[in-house]
Amino acid sequence: MTANTHTTPGTIVGGKPFGTAAWFPERYDASRGEIRLVATDRDMLAAQTFLDWRWDRAGADRTQIGVETISGMVPNEPPGPNFIWHTGFCCSTLLAKALDRPGRNLSLCEPQIMVDIADAKRAGALARSPGASVAELAFQLLARGFAPDEHVTLKPAPAANCLLHDAITYTTGAILVLYSDCRSFVVSIAKLSEQGRKYARQLFLTLLRDGLAQLPAAQIVSLSDLELAAIVWHMQIAEFRRNWQSMSAARAVSLDCDALLAAPLESLRRLNAHFSLGYEEDYLDEVVHGPIFRRNAKSGEPAFDARKRSEDHARLGRELGKDLDRIVAQSYALFPATPRGAPLADPLLQADKDYSL
Repeated sequence: MTANTHTTPGTIVGGKPFGTAAWFPERYDASRGEIRLVATDRDMLAAQTFLDWRWDRAGADRTQIGVETISGMVPNEPPGPNFIWHTGFCCSTLLAKALDRPGRNLSLCEPQIMVDIADAKRAGALARSPGASVAELAFQLLARGFAPDEHVTLKPAPAANCLLHDAITYTTGAILVLYSDCRSFVVSIAKLSEQGRKYARQLFLTLLRDGLAQLPAAQIVSLSDLELAAIVWHMQIAEFRRNWQSMSAARAVSLDCDALLAAPLESLRRLNAHFSLGYEEDYLDEVVHGPIFRRNAKSGEPAFDARKRSEDHARLGRELGKDLDRIVAQSYALFPATPRGAPLADPLLQADKDYSL
């Protein structure tokens, strides 16, 4: 697997080359069948924790182009971005930032356009040009780096996980599925208080449209936010599992975030090989012992590392007490197909933990 070098040389849009990510696809307008692009640069993209509504693009130039027109502006060959699909709250942002390096790999964290396309897919409203689907075109646009041999690593938001099958079909890059265990996911939601509970409920309603759970409306209304959070975790695992057989072990691997945090250097070594990034051992060692692993990747909170994260989770787990045990056990009863051991096959690195409840 090689870096994505497919570009459209000579095409200029609004004074900027269209063959690079200088025109970044920020939104998909399903009602008009158009993709909106924003003028930006590499530093701006790499600096964003999330490339969604939280990204301030005030004053930036924009252009909106129809799907059919864009289809004629991108190569016919499938793009080769690497992917980090994830369950949320599993150090995916940390990992994406750790892999970002100018000229070598551009990590794009949760582009809003992928959620737009996922929502359009759920609504049966995906436009199609004569030559490609919107998902194909979005992958082509997102796979463009700023240097000829620069890899691109896409980290979609959990709300876009229904596009995993499209990624398998339309791209050629390597795939990592990163996850936490159910208990940790629920604790992470509880840690964010009302904000986390609102997120869990909204994501549940989104994923419900993917056919990943069959729950009566009366039962849904009766569930607490943390009970829904546990169900959300199972729904995401179900999405990954139903696509797993479509991927070979050479292309797709899984990783428990606890294994990443327990052995960050070995994890980066193996992912470096899996993603064909070609990073030197000294560079990886520098990353692991540098500031990226010493602060909160989302909030920027300093003095936050694997030990602090573990302590926070343990404290919140004690506060939730037996109710947490009940919530997790109940979720497994509702989703008996979820393995009680490691939920996904082909681990990049084994987690030294007991998954039993």
